[in-house]
Amino acid sequence: MIWKLLLTALVIAGAVLAIRLRTRNPGVEPSSRRLPPASGTESAIKTPLLKFAAFGLVGLMLVGLGSFLYYQWQDTYQVVTVHVIDTRTGNEATYEAYKGDVEGRSFVTVTGRQVNLAEVERMELGEK
Repeated sequence: MIWKLLLTALVIAGAVLAIRLRTRNPGVEPSSRRLPPASGTESAIKTPLLKFAAFGLVGLMLVGLGSFLYYQWQDTYQVVTVHVIDTRTGNEATYEAYKGDVEGRSFVTVTGRQVNLAEVERMELGEK
């Protein structure tokens, strides 16, 4: 997950660097593609509004990302009760584990014990 975030940040940094280099060297683009200069009053009105909208959108995205990561972390480290039931005998064992440590037919308890279920055992999860 962290690699995806770092790759995204690297792509954004590369795009910002490319845009800055193009604005510093106006001769890089062919003159046929250049737009005519805009009037000063029109661009002065639009620029602050566009900057505010862009920063607002980036801020909203960062808040959304932060809240998503927080809720995912909170859900992963939630302590749940795991009931392991042997279907042949009806014996039941109860463990406590973090929700993120329960995978398929095995889990790791809060105390660090690795538990693997047999084919005849059933696992039930419950809130603590």
